[in-house]
Amino acid sequence: MSKKTAVVTGANAGLGFAISAALLQKDYRVVMACRNASKADAARKRLLDQVPGADVSVLPLDVSELDSVAAFAEQFAQQFGELELLINNAGIVAQPFTRNDAGHELQMATNYLGNFALVGRLLPLFSAQRPGRIVNVGSLAHRFGKLPLDDMNWDKGDFRPMKGYARSKVALLTFTQELNRRLAGRNIIALAAHPGFAATDITAGNPAMQPKNALQRWIRGKVEPLIPTPTEAARPILHAALAEGVRGGDYYGPGGLFEIAGKPATAKLNPRTKNTAHAQRLWSLTEEMTGVRYLDVRA
Repeated sequence: MSKKTAVVTGANAGLGFAISAALLQKDYRVVMACRNASKADAARKRLLDQVPGADVSVLPLDVSELDSVAAFAEQFAQQFGELELLINNAGIVAQPFTRNDAGHELQMATNYLGNFALVGRLLPLFSAQRPGRIVNVGSLAHRFGKLPLDDMNWDKGDFRPMKGYARSKVALLTFTQELNRRLAGRNIIALAAHPGFAATDITAGNPAMQPKNALQRWIRGKVEPLIPTPTEAARPILHAALAEGVRGGDYYGPGGLFEIAGKPATAKLNPRTKNTAHAQRLWSLTEEMTGVRYLDVRA
């Protein structure tokens, strides 16, 4: 049989690169969905150095922009035809307030709305012969987040970057639960995983994530050597993607203290993500915001 095909968003660095490398070692064909073409091409070469002869390709995708999501899906359909695994890994953290071309707050657009649209665009392309999985990458921050459906775009109140990030991840994990419910009867499951803490560029280069005083710098100096590498932090995500016995709606993370590091284990979900009525309202609102409609709950 032909190789299974996986799409990994944000595959050129950090967790996405580690996930891609692991999938290639499992003999998957990997399509790297990346915003920066030059960084993606360089990452592809590094992957081929690690896994000579691997089947790895790059397609452009800016998950924050809905036009880019649509163009990616069309190009993927033309070049590859079908897939078995989608890992929605691309994301941004604690960014200053800005909006995408559609007017959506950028963290919500990148971490949730684009993923919703991408799933909808790619869902018809999942293999009819093989089981499929959709894995959304969550965050510890979602445990402290809220999701007011009347203010998805921060039109009210003062914007706080970390609150915006947590809000986007609550939306993503609420969507994951509802997506899996709507996939019932199909040969596809949706689940999620988070990496705990990870030593990646997404935090190292972010001013909002840097220590603000001497005490914070001292704490960071003590903690930083203990933070898992991207390869270690990717293990819960790969467990969700590859392990036997996982079920739709499952959520995994590191099994150590406070889910910061350790072997993959069942992780704690914010109770808000399990509210079915809230999830259905979020789905309808998201369809309006993205213009992408699929898996009608009334069907």
